[in-house]
Order: sequence, then structure tokens, then C-alpha cells
Amino acid sequence: MNLKEALSKAKTEEDVKDAYIRALGLKRYNKGLVDIQAEEIWFEAKGVPTAPVVMFGQLLFYLRAARKSGEHIPAFLAVIDPEKAAILPTELALPILLDKKVVWPKAGSQAGKALAAQVAPYIETHFVVYDMATHEVEFKKAVKSAIAEGKIIRTPITPDNLRQVFDKWVAMIGCELGDVNEADYAVLFFADIMHDGDKAAMRDLPARLLHESGKPIFLLNGSTYELASLHGYRLFWAIYHRPPEEEHRRYLLERRDSLLPIDERSFKGAYYTPLHIVDKAYDELALVLGKNWQRNYLVWDMCCGVGNLEVKHSNYRNIFMSTLDRADVEVMRASQTCVGARIFQYDYLNDDVTESGEIDYSLTGKLPPELRQAISDLKAQKKGAKKLLVLINPPYAEVTSGGNTVADVEEGSSKAGVTATMVAKTLMREYGKATNELFMQFVGRLHKEIPSATLAMFSKLKYISTPTLDTFREAWKAKFLGGFAVHSRAFDGLKGDFPIGFLIWDTSRSEPIRDVNVPVLDRAGVNIGEKAFRNYDELPLLTDWVQRPASNGVPVVPLKNAVIPATARKDLRGTEWSNGAIGWLNCAGNDPQNAGTKRCCSLPDMEVHVASSSIRRMWTKPLLCSRFGVSSSRPG
Repeated sequence: MNLKEALSKAKTEEDVKDAYIRALGLKRYNKGLVDIQAEEIWFEAKGVPTAPVVMFGQLLFYLRAARKSGEHIPAFLAVIDPEKAAILPTELALPILLDKKVVWPKAGSQAGKALAAQVAPYIETHFVVYDMATHEVEFKKAVKSAIAEGKIIRTPITPDNLRQVFDKWVAMIGCELGDVNEADYAVLFFADIMHDGDKAAMRDLPARLLHESGKPIFLLNGSTYELASLHGYRLFWAIYHRPPEEEHRRYLLERRDSLLPIDERSFKGAYYTPLHIVDKAYDELALVLGKNWQRNYLVWDMCCGVGNLEVKHSNYRNIFMSTLDRADVEVMRASQTCVGARIFQYDYLNDDVTESGEIDYSLTGKLPPELRQAISDLKAQKKGAKKLLVLINPPYAEVTSGGNTVADVEEGSSKAGVTATMVAKTLMREYGKATNELFMQFVGRLHKEIPSATLAMFSKLKYISTPTLDTFREAWKAKFLGGFAVHSRAFDGLKGDFPIGFLIWDTSRSEPIRDVNVPVLDRAGVNIGEKAFRNYDELPLLTDWVQRPASNGVPVVPLKNAVIPATARKDLRGTEWSNGAIGWLNCAGNDPQNAGTKRCCSLPDMEVHVASSSIRRMWTKPLLCSRFGVSSSRPG
């Protein structure tokens, strides 16, 4: 049966697709939003006769979306219906994708005559229509020739596919460069993609790309790196287009922090702050501090990364930006991020901290004189002193597991070396377990260094309510001015589902930390309601109520929750039973951050407030729990 006959019997769009697939002998393809999607050619199909330009309009909608996200796009496009087909080289359709005057529908299914009228001037003279009644053979030959041609449309590098492109670059090119520090892959990668093969598209990058006898050579920090093999390099640049479009270049450089090796990024907390969330933060600062806050305040971000929090500021001369990595400073200067701001390398948790816990700027001489003077004027309460806003999104690394200290670090999600900073060793004694939190160390030094600053900080919200940080709250007091909470999934690199707070504090006003009520944003930055984050300092907690009796030395299988045996290798607890015990009460901790307030374990004349998602089913009577060692004859 020929294609014409098969089409005459087709009753649905799926029948039309299947008829063309069989006639063309397609072997590798997918069906989805794009009706038939092969590597070399995409098809838009209709079950009834339809104008080719209308079908191409819908196919171009999907092509535009794929190109915008940096996905593979084919060399040819085709449209098919029960009577006819047409084929178009993709490169001839690319100009329309760049025309900002074209109004694209919100969904491919909405592509109709209005879109067709806009795309027609671009493509109508470029596609060939084949009537299946008379030109079936010619159409099949044209499609098969297109597939056999092996023509490639190179994939652009965009903000949406940056991480995927970088990972492929490391695997195909970076690994061929010999003894290169993994942390340097990102700057070498940018030197490569910001080059058209003849000249650099951006100057003053930390690394440079040269060509000698047709071979690429990378220069970084006085060292030269050559490729052991050119195979991966040629294959990579046969797939991707360089340099990126001009509108994306600076933004891509700003995303360097997202390309750090995974372990390094997790420890340093280099999580990119999305610009739409930065917009919300600036709106909140204007609401709290006044519309002229950018003119009235100096801003210091001492963990700025590559400046994501500052790019929205309108007065860069009022900004001081410091970061742990010298490469971040060089990238910001190369991309002209926040021109006019004082940008410098500074390790806030180690630099200028003496063994006795004093701040001595002469130790490194890194702090700009203007910033030193502003801090001095504030501490002396000098008349006319410039107000100082500390605007930060510090790293969230923490020590959580038993034994996870400088000397004894347990494997797992906790981060080695968190308590090894000079701030942790010398400045955090009065803050209790806050020492174990990297972001709290920033607050600890700030409290000593600039006690009258305004603090606007993205962070977890445990410092509001977690019982283990009650010592911190006794020492650190400030007036809450405003803020919001946003879903953790809004941030690149963060795993799990938990709130991130952007809270603004006046540290010059000593007020106890109480409940915090804030608007809640979803990951897109849309306001979806309000949330109260409770402070439990004056409420009885389950861990305070439970009294632990002595164990009897009888071995028992320790549990990590109600039913699963413990997997910890250090600090293993609950390995022995107690006399008369009938079960376990497992409370992994009073952790209000995720669960909110719950009431459980109600007994006559007693109500215990807990905020933990780890409370498990309890007892009848008598009660004895060796996990917390509880014994009672009261019903539960």
C-alpha cells in the first residue's frame, strides 16, 4: 500500500502520523508535543487538510521553546496532513525566532491564523509543498535526503542549558586539559564559549583562549594548558554554537557560582539568588527602609559570590562587595558587574580576626578605607555617620551529626570544617550551638563588628525558633522590620522543601526575638499567603518534659524513626533497653522549621507543644521509653 492509499483510509491524526512514519521508514523518533520528533527532522501533523503555513506556525512555536531552553533542534522541519506535505530547512526559519515584534501564543495548541500571518513573510517562499496524489515519490526522496545529509543546527548556549553545557564541556574538553584544578574549569569554560574561534567576544576574562597551528591553547594564572586530544573539542563545537547571543553573555558570567564543583559549592553555599527573588527583596527594602534607601545606605555584601544581590541596585558607588574567591572578583570585573562598586576578595569568617576574638583590619589590609571609616563612625555614633545595610545570602552549611567537629567529622550531609573558622573558634562562645551554623557565624561576627547595622539576610529560619539556638537568641537581639519567606526550590542547588526567609533587622535596637509573621512566596515569586514562624522559648517542649530512666544494659536494635533501624556509624544512641519498656518514643529533635506547630501527646492536665515531623505513635500503659527513657502509668 502506497502513502496515498494509506492516507485515504486514515480516520484520525494518529493514523496520518503512522502512515507517514511507515512510508518514510523512520526508525528512531518520539511522539509528543512535537507530533513526530526525529533527530534530523520534526513533523507537525493534522488529521484534516490544513494550510501549511498554519502548521509551520505551530511547529515554530515548539522550535522557539526548544531553542530558548538550549535543547537540540533539527536541521529540517516538515508539516503533513492527509493530502499534502511540506519541508523547510530550519536555518531559514531562525530569523523569525529572533524578531521581538512577533506575538507568540501562550501554548502551541493556540497557534492559528494570527500566528500564521506573522510567520508567513519569513517562510512562505522557502518551503516546498508536495501533493501526495502526484508527488509522493519526490517528497519521500526529499525527506530521506535531508536525513542522510547529516546537516546540523548548532545548539545555542543559554541561561537555561548552561549547567548541562558546562558538564558536557568538562567531560569532552576540560578532562583533556591535564592537571587542572576542578575549581578552574568554570573560568576556562567561559574563555572557550566567549570566543568565536577567531577572536574573543569578551575581554579581560580570568582565562584566555589562543590558537596555535589550529590548536586551542588556554592561558590561566601564568600557566598554559593544551588538549591531549582534539576529538572531543571538535565534536563539542560541532554541537554547540558560540559565542552565546550578546543579550545572554553578561548574565551567563554572573552564573559562574552555579558551575563550581558540587562539593565546593555545597560547602561554600554558593547558591545563585534568582533575579526575580532579588526584585522582591528590593521591593521589601524600599517598603521597610523608605524609597530612597539606595541613596541613604551604604551596602556591604561580604559573601557576594558574583554579585547577584547587587545587580538591581541603582547606585553602585554605595556598594561594597567582598567574596571568598578571587576568581569571582575577576569574573565580576570582566563582566562589568556593578561598575563603580568596591569589589574585593575577603574571607569574612577568617580574615582580620585575632586569636583573642578581636577585629583588626591591619592584619590583612584588605578592607577598603571608606568602609573602615564608615564602620568606625557607626561604632562611635558619630554625627552624620552613613547608615550601613548588610545585604547577604550566606552559605547554609552546618554541623548536625554527633562527632562532626573540626577534629572528628562524620560522613553525610553535614559539612566538614564548618567549625574550623576563626570566627567559630574565637567569637561564637556566647552563641552556643549557633557555632555549628555557617550563616550564624556571619551574624556573630557582624554583631561584634557593626552592632548598629541593618541586616537583610536570606537564610533558613531556625534562628527564630529552633530550641537548640535559644542561647543565641539570649545574646543576639534586634528589632524585626519586615521580610518574606520563599520556597527553597526557587534557589539553584538547594535540595529539599523548606522555607528560606528574607528578613530585615535593625540590630541597633535590642528586642527579644518573637514570632515572625511574613508573606509567603512560591518559587516563581508569587505571593500565596502568610505564615507565622513561631518562637518556642517560653513553651514546654516534649524533650523538656520527658525524663529518661536508667537503661538496664540489655541490647536492643536502635531505630532512626519508628520502624527503620539506625544507620549512623558514630554517636549511635538507643542501643540498650530499660526495665518494663514496651516501645519507643522517637523524637529526632524539636525542629519547627518545616513542620510548623503541632499538638500531640495530650495527657490529662498537660499539653505538650512540639514542632517536629519525627514524632511517632506512642503507648498505652504503663509507659516506658528507652529512647528518651520515659515511664508513666498515665494513658496516652
